[in-house]
Amino acid sequence: MRVLIVDDDRAITESLSSSVNWRKLGITDVETAGNAQQAKRILKEKETDIVISDIEMPKESGLDLLKWYREEDLDGKFLLLTSYENFYYAKEAVKLHAEEYLMKPYHVDMMEMVLQKIIQSLKQERQSRESGAYRKWMINNAGELKLNFWYNLFSGRISHTQDTIERELEKRSMVDVRDRQFCLVISRITNMEQDIDAYGKSLVQFILENLHSELLCGVPQNDSVVYFEQKDCYSFAAVCDEQPQIQLKAKCRSLILKCEKLLSSTVTCCISNLCHITEFYEVYHRIADSISKNVLYYGDVFTENQTLVYSAEKTPVMQMDIMDGYLEKHDKKAFLNYTKKELDRKTEQKLLDGEMIQRVHHEIQQAVYVYLAKRGIQISLLLIDDISVRLSEKAGQSVVDLIRWENYLLGHVFAYEKELQKSQTIIEKINDYVHKHYKENIGRNEIGAHFFLVPEYLAKVYKKNTGQTLKDYINGYRLQQAKLLLGNMDMRVSDVALEVGFDNFSYFSTLFKKEYGITPNEYRKNLSGYPAKKLDI
Repeated sequence: MRVLIVDDDRAITESLSSSVNWRKLGITDVETAGNAQQAKRILKEKETDIVISDIEMPKESGLDLLKWYREEDLDGKFLLLTSYENFYYAKEAVKLHAEEYLMKPYHVDMMEMVLQKIIQSLKQERQSRESGAYRKWMINNAGELKLNFWYNLFSGRISHTQDTIERELEKRSMVDVRDRQFCLVISRITNMEQDIDAYGKSLVQFILENLHSELLCGVPQNDSVVYFEQKDCYSFAAVCDEQPQIQLKAKCRSLILKCEKLLSSTVTCCISNLCHITEFYEVYHRIADSISKNVLYYGDVFTENQTLVYSAEKTPVMQMDIMDGYLEKHDKKAFLNYTKKELDRKTEQKLLDGEMIQRVHHEIQQAVYVYLAKRGIQISLLLIDDISVRLSEKAGQSVVDLIRWENYLLGHVFAYEKELQKSQTIIEKINDYVHKHYKENIGRNEIGAHFFLVPEYLAKVYKKNTGQTLKDYINGYRLQQAKLLLGNMDMRVSDVALEVGFDNFSYFSTLFKKEYGITPNEYRKNLSGYPAKKLDI
């Protein structure tokens, strides 16, 4: 295969030419061009399989080159490189059918993974065009047929009875695996959001799939690793030949380290005991469930025999009075240390599983909710920001995730309380809010929501500190503003009522007369000489 690298920066083309392991990828010829015009001449003269082009180049950009490439109907794949996160570039790349879109600076291993994906896609397209006979198709697609079988077996689409499996193996010319035993490696991939945002779901899936195949099964062209997309993670199942578990553990650790090097995702692996293909469905689901429960091995590898047996203890893990004491003192450090101590104790007792972490999560949440409720702070509004929700959802994954959530939760709560206690009192803040929003339909519910305070608690505090109800203050301020506007003879009195937040004119007029002794209309008529009450505006 031939590759053409196009970039106006000679250092980039030389670096890319020398750093990628082209031989391993099956690339025999690598050529470079300094601009789009030079690239066009080369592409017209020589059949090129893959073009790697920078987008930002003088005169003609990489997108211009790609557009020309499509118009010429050349047979090959395009990989675009860019230094800028520009949505227009990505949109145009998709429109012009670029195979991949990669940000600079790129990691060499990531570049090789992307090229491997492109080469695989190119081969499949060409094989599909060239294969006319069913036999050739079977030979060329043996790997896909095998993968399809494993996927259907793990997902339960194929019955795991001996007779059904043997029929399916015959169809796919896979009878050689019928009587063999295998080790399954089940991996759970979490924290994938950053990788998917950076590279896209398709490329991340491909990278993980091929790393599993190459490092666990010893083949770069995958035919034994399938994945399942779940709500908050991916689950991979690798079908590995019979081998010592210590050897397979070493391979899993290499996989975890390689993923750490390339991606931000967390990989947790569990190795099954030897099993026959009739047992795959049961083993896969048992181990997938075990990984979610064995949080002690999060981000590591363990064997099926290392799974812990837990008691059915249902007593509270955390003591409410201790947690409440730390909350009252705003002692975040002591609260976190208490949590870690209790989790360590459960670990020593071999009681720390996913369910136990979820219970601790719930008990901490309950303690904080009770603490906030006593202060009249609306929990549902204070703790619905994106970070709170995301960290809470992940808290059950591991001890680290639980502590990370707890640390944020306590910091968030204490910071809000501190904000309420600053130089400006909560009453002053409420009054300031009324002055800015009196024209709107506001009351204790809306103001309570703004300050994360329960409406009943807000009204009680306001009356206690000011001697008047919040509703009376809002209406009083509206009436003050109405008196000012009534001096504008171009405004109708009914429009004044609407302008200051009263949608019922009769109600406005009644309140006005009650406050000032005359109606709004009478006030306007006598503006020049009427001795109105003194206003504190």
